[in-house]
Amino acid sequence: MTKTQIRDIITKIHFYLLGFALLNFTLKNTIEISLNYRLTYFITLLIYASGIILFFWNFKPFKKTVIYYSFYFITPLLTLIFWLFGGIFFALLTSTVLYPIYPNKIKAENEKIVVYTKYQGFMGACCPYEVTEKKYWLLEKKKTEINLHEVIDYKNASIKSTNGKSELKIKYNKYDYGTERNIETDTIIEINTE
Repeated sequence: MTKTQIRDIITKIHFYLLGFALLNFTLKNTIEISLNYRLTYFITLLIYASGIILFFWNFKPFKKTVIYYSFYFITPLLTLIFWLFGGIFFALLTSTVLYPIYPNKIKAENEKIVVYTKYQGFMGACCPYEVTEKKYWLLEKKKTEINLHEVIDYKNASIKSTNGKSELKIKYNKYDYGTERNIETDTIIEINTE
């Protein structure tokens, strides 16, 4: 294989993966069914890796496509610079730049349900969580969002799924302004999985 053939193959893979990721993003936001989060994140990393490779490959001799591929090179570089030098301005820019690639954290899961923290950026609202149901090993269907406006302790959380219903049992500290103290609260959230 020649260098040109290898570059063409990487370019095709890059754009197929990008099209697939955009289709997944569209389906997630319209009909709320998407690929498994781990697989989606892996595809995103492959898109970035191929974009960086193609950036350097198209840099000499300079081609107009290098402007497109520079996004994949500049994004991680800017993130590193913003992290090193800090500050509010850089934090705001970083949260904007990281939005497409920032991984959601899995807080709790069982064989049917997964609870993720949603990425809100630097100045986003406190503590929204997204609940999805696993479908056919590769897919997830969004079931609901949880936002109690408090940080939830998922170390003691439990999820039980029976007969088409799932129960998420959580504890969180809620601040009571009247008595000026934290009150530990147990909550059970029922999720219909049928």
